[in-house]
Amino acid sequence: MDSIALRDLAHELRQPLSTIEAIAYYLALVLPPDDQKTHEQLDRLQHLVEQSNWILSNSLHLADATAPMPERIDLDAIVVEAAAHRPGLRLELAGGCAVDADPAMARALIDNLLTLARQSGEAATVRTRRQADGIALEVESAAGLGSVAGGALSLASARRIVEAHGGVIELSSEAAGARIRVVLP
Repeated sequence: MDSIALRDLAHELRQPLSTIEAIAYYLALVLPPDDQKTHEQLDRLQHLVEQSNWILSNSLHLADATAPMPERIDLDAIVVEAAAHRPGLRLELAGGCAVDADPAMARALIDNLLTLARQSGEAATVRTRRQADGIALEVESAAGLGSVAGGALSLASARRIVEAHGGVIELSSEAAGARIRVVLP
């Protein structure tokens, strides 16, 4: 399947997902607040829609054969921007972490990794560091990533973006936690 057909498929799937999300939101508004079990199921439904959209996005990034168009970007600024939409992340940023990367791909990479950490259901720490061989970005979660639906696809998408920029990505995951480490030159 070519990338255009895959984009069309993702678009077609996102329409019913968006409708499901809107219905869940409406039901959450009209249900009595004391109906806790139903509210829990609606939260779960909204989480599954978010997860499905994330899986679709990763599929598109993985299939995209576009070469990066690097420019000098502030990696910390992109991390801060992405983290603003994800409560519960602890940031430990070095500051001044500039890399030569395609801005859209860098945003997709960071969104992907932060969403992956969030999908684990535990709080995560994101840190950047300047090193002799480039800039390191680390995402640590207190939970392992083995049970995250779409996790393997997410990591494959991240690997594709990192390697297209001449970087490396490492994963260590155990029941006690997971760490993803990316180094961009």
